Amino acid sequence: MNAADPPPDRPAPGFLRRHAYDIARVLLLVWAVGLAIAAAQLGDWRRELTRTLMQLNADAQFRAHVRRRDAVDPEWYRRKALSLLSATERTRQNATWMVFIPGSWRWFDNIEEQVQDRLSREFGEIVVETIRRELYARASQLTGVPQSAGGGDLQADGECQSPVPQTLERKLASSAEDLPEFTATAEYVRQVEQLDAAVQDYLSLQYAAGQPEQLRKLVAYTLHTELPGKLARSAVLFHGPEEVSLQPALMQSRLQWATRCSLGKAMTALHTRLLNTNDLFALEQGLQERSAGLFDAQPRPVTFDRTLERYRAVRALLDDQQALLTKGRNDWMRNGTLQLGPGYQDMLQRITRTRLFGPEVVHDLENQSGAAFQEFRRQFEAAFGSQGEPGIVWIASEHRFGLSPDRAGLRQGLGALLKTSFMSEEGQPAGGKTRAAGSLATATDDARALADARVRFLTDHLGTFPANAQPMVMRVVDARVSELIYQKAYRSLKAALPTDTQAPLDPVAFRAQREQVLQLQVLLRETGGTPFGERLVATMDGELLRRLAVLQEDWQHVPLQDGRAGDFGWWQGDMLSVSNALGVGDQSAMPAFIARTATRLDLLNQQAKSLLALGGPALQADPAAQRWQRLQGELERYHARSGDSSLLRLERYLVALGPDLRRENCAERLATQAPAAGNDDDIAQRLLQIHQALLNRCNDLRLQAASVGAPNTLPPSPAPAPAIVMPAAALPAAAQ
Repeated sequence: MNAADPPPDRPAPGFLRRHAYDIARVLLLVWAVGLAIAAAQLGDWRRELTRTLMQLNADAQFRAHVRRRDAVDPEWYRRKALSLLSATERTRQNATWMVFIPGSWRWFDNIEEQVQDRLSREFGEIVVETIRRELYARASQLTGVPQSAGGGDLQADGECQSPVPQTLERKLASSAEDLPEFTATAEYVRQVEQLDAAVQDYLSLQYAAGQPEQLRKLVAYTLHTELPGKLARSAVLFHGPEEVSLQPALMQSRLQWATRCSLGKAMTALHTRLLNTNDLFALEQGLQERSAGLFDAQPRPVTFDRTLERYRAVRALLDDQQALLTKGRNDWMRNGTLQLGPGYQDMLQRITRTRLFGPEVVHDLENQSGAAFQEFRRQFEAAFGSQGEPGIVWIASEHRFGLSPDRAGLRQGLGALLKTSFMSEEGQPAGGKTRAAGSLATATDDARALADARVRFLTDHLGTFPANAQPMVMRVVDARVSELIYQKAYRSLKAALPTDTQAPLDPVAFRAQREQVLQLQVLLRETGGTPFGERLVATMDGELLRRLAVLQEDWQHVPLQDGRAGDFGWWQGDMLSVSNALGVGDQSAMPAFIARTATRLDLLNQQAKSLLALGGPALQADPAAQRWQRLQGELERYHARSGDSSLLRLERYLVALGPDLRRENCAERLATQAPAAGNDDDIAQRLLQIHQALLNRCNDLRLQAASVGAPNTLPPSPAPAPAIVMPAAALPAAAQ
C-alpha cells in the first residue's frame, strides 16, 4: 500500500468536481470569443442594414415626389430592383451569433421582423412591379401592341403587328423553310417561348413562392443580369398577397391575346407568300407574259432590240424556275393536305407547347391554311396540269418537280442562242474585235464569219428548241445575221466610195468592190436577206447615178438646154429670130452652134458611157441611165447625118422659121414646121418644148388681135387659122 493512496474510508472526488474550474474557464472563454465574433457580425449587419434602410428611405422620398411612375426613366427602376435583390440577400441576419447575446433573441428583439416587413413592402413595389412591367414591355416589342400609361400593361384596344417585316428581301424559294417569312415567324415563336417561360416563372413565384432558380432566370430575362447567391429570401419575398392574385391572371390573358394576334398575322404572311404569291406561280405568269407570241409568226416585224430583250427575259425566268425547282423540297405541292416539311411541323409543335399560344391556336391555323392550300392546288393544276404540254413535270427519281423536256430544251436553246456572236447588241464577229469600217474585204470576211456562226447554230442548237418555236427562231436568226452583214458592208462600202462626186472614180477599184458586193449578195441570199443584197447593189448603182446626175446638170447648162430660153411670153408679135432668142445667132451660125452642141454632148456622153459600163442590170433600167442611152443613139444618128437626127431636125427647124417670124405669119409657119414624132431624146424633147412654147404664144397673140382688132397700118391678112395645139403625149415632161 502506497503512502499516496487515500485512506480507504474516504471516497474519491468526481470528474466535474475536479475540473469544474477548468470547465467554467473554458465556457467563459468560448462566450467571450463568441461575443466578440457576434459583435463584429452585428456591426457588419448593422452597417449593411443602415445603408439599405437609408437607401430605401431616399428612394421612397424620390418616388413620393413623382406623380406617375411613367415619369421616371425605367432604367432607374431596373437599377433599383437589382440593388434591392442584392441587398435582400446581404441583409439577412445570421442567427448563430444570437446565442451569445441574449438581448438579441427573438423573445426580446423583433428588429429582423421589422426589417423583413420593410423589405417586403419595397420589394413588391420595386422588384415585382418592375419585372411585371418588363414582361409587358418585352411583349409590346414582340407584338407591337402599345403599353398603357400608368399601369404599364398592354392596351386592351391596341392593334398588334406582324413580326414579319414588310421590306423583306424576296428570294426565290419553293419550300416554307427557305422563306424569310418562315425565318421571321420561327424567330418570333422562339422569342415568345422565352417570354412564356419568364411569365410562368413569374406566376409561379407570385402564386406559390417558387424556387430561387426561377427567380434567377426571370431576372436574367427581364433585367439582363445574372444574380449570384442562393436568392432563397428574395424568392420568398416575391410571393404576392392574396388580394393581388387576380393581376397575374390578367397578365397571362392579355399576353395570350397579343402574342396570338401577332402569330396569326405572321402565319398569314407566311401562307400568303407560299400559297397565294408563290414564286413558282409568279415565274410562270411572267414567263407566259414574256413569251406570249414570241415564238409565233409575227403579224408585223418587231425590232431586234425588242426581240433580244424578250429572249433574255424568258431565259432569265427559265433559269430562275430551274434554280427554284432544282432546290427540291417542293413535293408538298402534290400532296392532298398541307405538309410543309419537318421544320414547319416542329414550329407547330412548339406553338402547341407554348402556354401563351396553346393547341387551339394551331387548330385555327391549320383550318385557315387548309382552305388556302385547296385554292393553291386548284391553281397549280390549272397552271401545270395535263392540258397541253405542261411546263413542269414530276421527277419521281429525284422526288421533286422539274422543267418539262420542251421547256428544258427552250432554256438550253435560248442559252446557246444568246451566246452567239450575232445575238449580241454590238453584233461583233467571232473573236469580239471591232474592225474599222472602210475595208469592204474586211466586211466580207466578217460576213462569212457571221454566216458560219449561223450555220453552226442551226446545225447544233436549233433542234433543241421545241418544234413549234424552231421556225420563228430561225427567222430571227436569219434576219439578224442578214442585217449585221448588210450594216457592216454598207458602212464599209460608203467609206470606200468617194464623198465628192467631182473626184474621179477608179474603174478598177469600183469593179473590185462590185465583185465583193456580189459575193455579199450571195451570202445574204443564203441567210434569207435577199432585199439587203439588192440594197447593197443599189448603193453601188446609186453612186453611179449621182455622177450621172452631175453630168446631167452639166448638160442642162448647154445654151440649147437652157430652160429660160424656151419661154416666149415676152414676145409681143413683132419680128422675131428664134435662133437669136435661143442664143444661136443668125442663120449662118446655125451649123456651128449645132456642131458645138454635139461636141459638148459627145464629151459628156463618153463619161456617162464609162459610168454605165460599171453598173449592173438595175442601173441599165433606171430612167437616168436610159436618158443617156437615148442621147448616145442621137449622137450616132448625128454623126451618120441621118435624117431623123434630133440635132439636124432642130437645125432645119430653126432655119425654116427664119429671122422674120411675126404674129401675122407665126401660125402658118409653125403649122408647116411641126416636129415629127419618133425620137424621145433630150434634144427632140427640147425641140417639142420650143415649138409648143412658140405655138402657145402665137395663139395668145392672135386671140388678143382678134379681140381688139388689127391695126390699120398692117396689110390685110387672110382669115385667121385655127389654133394649133400639140398633143400632150408629144411634149417633154417639163412642158407637160
